[in-house]
Amino acid sequence: MDFSLNPEQEMIRDAAATFLAEQCDSHAVRKANGHDAGLWRAMREELGWCGVAIPLDLGGMGMGQVERGLLVEQMGRRLAGVPYLASACLATDALLHAATPKAQQRYLPALAAGELGAALALPAPAGWDPRACCVTARRSGAGYALEGQVAQVPGAAQAGLLLVPARLEGQRGGFGLFAVDADAAGLGVTALATLDATRPIARLELVQVAGVRIDPEDDPSAFDAGLRRAVHLAMLALAAEQVGSAWQCLDLSVAYVKERRQFGRAIASFQAVKHRCAQMLVMLEAARSAVYGALRAAPALAADALAFEAACAKDAANGALFFCAQEAIQLHGGVGFTWEYDPQLYFKRAQASRHWLGDEAGCAALLEQAPAPAAADGQDAGLRTEVAAWMERHLQGPYAPLRHRGGPGDEDAFPRERKEWEARLAAGGWTCVGWPRSAGGRELAAAQQLIVHEEYARAGGPGRMGHIGEGLIGPTLIAHGSADQQARFLPGIRNGTTFWCQGFSEPQAGSDLANVQTRAVQDAGGDWRVHGQKVWTSLAHESDWIFVLARCQPGSHGRQGLIFLLMPLDQPGITVRPIRQMGGSAEFNEVFFDGARASAANVVGAPGDGWRIAMDLLGAERGMSTLGQQMHFRHELALVAEAARANGAWDDPVLRRRIGQARAGLQTMRYNALRMLSGSPGQVDLIYKYYWSNWHRALGELAMDVLGADGNLVAPGDARRTRLQGLFLFSRADTIYAGTNEIQLNLIAERGLGMPREPRGAAA
Repeated sequence: MDFSLNPEQEMIRDAAATFLAEQCDSHAVRKANGHDAGLWRAMREELGWCGVAIPLDLGGMGMGQVERGLLVEQMGRRLAGVPYLASACLATDALLHAATPKAQQRYLPALAAGELGAALALPAPAGWDPRACCVTARRSGAGYALEGQVAQVPGAAQAGLLLVPARLEGQRGGFGLFAVDADAAGLGVTALATLDATRPIARLELVQVAGVRIDPEDDPSAFDAGLRRAVHLAMLALAAEQVGSAWQCLDLSVAYVKERRQFGRAIASFQAVKHRCAQMLVMLEAARSAVYGALRAAPALAADALAFEAACAKDAANGALFFCAQEAIQLHGGVGFTWEYDPQLYFKRAQASRHWLGDEAGCAALLEQAPAPAAADGQDAGLRTEVAAWMERHLQGPYAPLRHRGGPGDEDAFPRERKEWEARLAAGGWTCVGWPRSAGGRELAAAQQLIVHEEYARAGGPGRMGHIGEGLIGPTLIAHGSADQQARFLPGIRNGTTFWCQGFSEPQAGSDLANVQTRAVQDAGGDWRVHGQKVWTSLAHESDWIFVLARCQPGSHGRQGLIFLLMPLDQPGITVRPIRQMGGSAEFNEVFFDGARASAANVVGAPGDGWRIAMDLLGAERGMSTLGQQMHFRHELALVAEAARANGAWDDPVLRRRIGQARAGLQTMRYNALRMLSGSPGQVDLIYKYYWSNWHRALGELAMDVLGADGNLVAPGDARRTRLQGLFLFSRADTIYAGTNEIQLNLIAERGLGMPREPRGAAA
């Protein structure tokens, strides 16, 4: 899935942003008091936005969910006082999916042209719930008479057409969809006072109101399925709006804290403030991934899959907007609590929108179901089948015990067998699939690499002993290595016969990598002698080579004066000492260098280029292989759910809700990775590691809560319990290695939001 916007989508986004910034500032929002008739008229009649998702043959623009999402995201930023979601999303989708072709021809061209506005009178704000339907329809001559009431209908007072689901009198369990003119006799539309004054809501009273039935009478199931689809698509549109509102909360907050001064400096330089803003960005970008991933997937999804995607997106957007709005008030301090400043408007919108089209209970019910199946891959479906079939044939016999083994926290499992497996993978052509053909790879496109990684993990492929070589040093040598280095090192990586580890972290240079103190001194023959210590070096005791970042220029500091070296581990002057972790395994190591030799031919780049090359390598660490990691996470989540069903924990609604949220988070994580790989707009590359590591740590906690008191007992014969205990313990490291949470939040704030670094010696 490509998250990048095409030129037409960029034009739609930018034009909407410009128009709404000019027409819908804070003053205009307050003056409109929920409905800006002039703005609504311009959107409908001049800009044609109401027809964006209506097919061409029905008078619309024939675009899609993404284009509509881009529009409502900008409306959310400005709290535009228009019933766009009610009319151009919910009511329009109800006509498209639950009405007859005759009704579509009658109403949709008028909606697309801006001649008509509409609202769908759902029986409950959270969506279509037949049990809550309080409107009945009985035959009256050639039509129907409607009786009843609907408590809350957004946009009803601004609509010329009301679409009313009603229970069919005399037909047990039967429902229909009815079109009602806004000026129909017996119809009462009462505007309601609302906490969120930016979205008008009305109550409907129907007393012998004439209605025209517009759903397919000969297919009762079509009405229910169509209305549910309409609700789920509108959920996605509302989630996009919430993303826009959360975005504005963040922008307002960052601008304010950069300007506000306390204790002689801008409060944006306080680490506590920076971290709050960074967490807002994490929530925002994750929600944007969930929303736009679902919007792109929606047209091809079956009902259950769309319901799951909509719940994931709405749940993420609910959380992001509420969090960002509450933080906006906090970060604005005293003025954030006043009527005059805008955070209070967004906070009220955040609370109200949580309960429209997907509240916590509704999302929970959908998320507790099985995750949606993967979308079809079109012309690449054959590749998915090929990978799955190869894995099924070869993960047998001596390799069968390797299924789902060797992942994080389990990397010391079956090391010899997993090395043999690497050679078997290579013989099958499944290593280095993304490398260029000139380097011995298959040069598969990103979408195809995704398929390979997902199917590998889905089949239970063991943790890759060669992933450091294939995913990190291999691409680095392809980009920066000499022809000689490529010829000597790439074949062993590709063939699964040479294994690498990473020599970056040191006792005083963990997250602060630029503080490395390991020294490289050039001898008379031009080679380099290395002295120092590396730590937290994964699988060093099972590796053949190590790449090392060292300081080669005496007196240099920080990013200057560093060298990138390739060194064999089996040589005098190198000692590898395992570090036993809290879970009992020992996949991390200390590596000591006491005059160990690095050949002059094994310097990557030039002396002094080490920092630049190391940063490129760390960029590769966030690449395609992370999608395989997520399939491993999916297996762990499945183990948690299995344990809950086995011991009765599934009956606890709180635990079920948490399992559902974990499923939603995993789906969001997948979309985060796809956004990052497609180079789409946003700061997802900065938030990616923080998001997945905290999600995985929370999964470990969930695993132990599911196990309950049994989680305290060690039972070597219970493989599932042992795996979940290992998950719990090892996941505590996720938020530490490759940059601690605290360092990640600093980077997100400084690089993603342009916030200043804290002055040296200042107290946060």
